Amino acid sequence: MRRERKTGDDAHDTAKATKRRMRVSSKITIIISLLVIVAAGTYIGVNSTLDARFMEKDPKAGYRNVEHTGQKTPENLDILIPGDGMFASEFRDTKRVNILLLGNTNEGLSDTIMLASFDPDVQQLDLISIPRDTYYERPGYAASFLKINAVFHEGPMATAEAVHEILLGIPINYYAVIEYDGIRNIVDAMDGVPMNVKQPMHYTARDIRIDIDPGEQVLDGEHAVQFLRFRMGYASGDVGRVEAQQQFLKNAAKKALDSNIPKTASTIIDNVDSDINLRAMLYISSKVSGMSESNIKSFILPGTYDNKGGLSFWVRKPDSDIAALLRQVYGGESAASGFSIQESSYYHEQGQIED
Repeated sequence: MRRERKTGDDAHDTAKATKRRMRVSSKITIIISLLVIVAAGTYIGVNSTLDARFMEKDPKAGYRNVEHTGQKTPENLDILIPGDGMFASEFRDTKRVNILLLGNTNEGLSDTIMLASFDPDVQQLDLISIPRDTYYERPGYAASFLKINAVFHEGPMATAEAVHEILLGIPINYYAVIEYDGIRNIVDAMDGVPMNVKQPMHYTARDIRIDIDPGEQVLDGEHAVQFLRFRMGYASGDVGRVEAQQQFLKNAAKKALDSNIPKTASTIIDNVDSDINLRAMLYISSKVSGMSESNIKSFILPGTYDNKGGLSFWVRKPDSDIAALLRQVYGGESAASGFSIQESSYYHEQGQIED
């Protein structure tokens, strides 16, 4: 069959279509990477960049090369840790993509741990935060090393395995980490993120000064870092901080949809470390068109604070409560009777945000 030569108009249309695909891909890069912004809410000291291949890890930060299982989803996405446990069939039959978002301190602690679960069929993004003080039993460890944030001493894969266990065998496809300065750089590239700060944030310590007044405002990169690091003033401690981080994420995602995409994407590439490859980016980008911030829902691992050995821990509730959360995320069902779903909301008490 003779192949017809493309006309000038055809070539122009193809170029426009290619440009549109590149813009969509850049937009999903921004959205995914914005999920990682909150993962650096405390002091982070990793220098790394986003790459379509597996990243070279900085050994001084406790990183080690992460190898995928070689298994693939029906959509040909990688599986870092396969799903198992009581929801094995639900995990297997879903098209969800689960990305573990981590932020490590210069002491090798992941002070923010969040699982982003994206359902491409309904364009729903669910964020499940694991408070850094979550009690995680590990033989041979004691005191503060029994907090889940200390697992990062052994690298991102060890933290992924811990989250997989706590969330009843949930599968994990990819992970992502952002360096500390990346928050400042990315937010500045977006020309700031609007926030309604609902309480005064003032705190000074050896390595940090936080000075933010309450009210509606646009946080630049420096003040975004301060906002995400603030913890001492929340009545609910680290859980209050997690909720504030999640609200910041929603606002940042909304702003990203209207941002200077090439400028922001370029900054993100320079500041985000992830094993998310180009194939995954293209797949997600094909599913994200038209998504808005209203499609983002956030949760916190069900639990309560308790004192163990003189230290405060976030002790997770029974598996039945976690199962109820997973049913709501994976099945869109309401929590079963008697189960407590802790849905995060920075503004619920003021009635300003409804999920």
